[in-house]
Amino acid sequence: MRLTVKRHFKLPALLLGLVLVVTVVTLFINVNRAAINNQLAALDLIPKPELLTELYFNDNANLPATATSKQAISFTFVIHNLETIDYQYVYDVAVDTNGTRHIVDSGNVLVKNNEYYVKNEKLNLINSLGRQNVVVELTNIHQSIDFWVVNS
Repeated sequence: MRLTVKRHFKLPALLLGLVLVVTVVTLFINVNRAAINNQLAALDLIPKPELLTELYFNDNANLPATATSKQAISFTFVIHNLETIDYQYVYDVAVDTNGTRHIVDSGNVLVKNNEYYVKNEKLNLINSLGRQNVVVELTNIHQSIDFWVVNS
């Protein structure tokens, strides 16, 4: 089948129209990318970043298991901020013995996004024989870690 003159002019016009539509849509998407992403996230059509904070003991295999009341125990805890923003953490270090909590250290620290805060702790146990629970708590996000020490 031979192309007529009319068909010769229709094909370039269709291709030009298609290129024009694709160009306009591409420009619209690039200019409004943030708004489009926000709307897709609001509709749960794209994954949202998971917000979390990691709190852990740096060398948990070597945490002290026994000590005396006059002997200082040492450990290190780490806060890793994965909240996608800089975050202000409030922490308490406490010793729980016989149902009573004794705060031995506390602080307030700003940790930038995806950065670490490392805190070395050195403390004496409470003057009470038996098991004592050493607790590190991020009070403003209700997250804690702990370990037990036998006071002999």
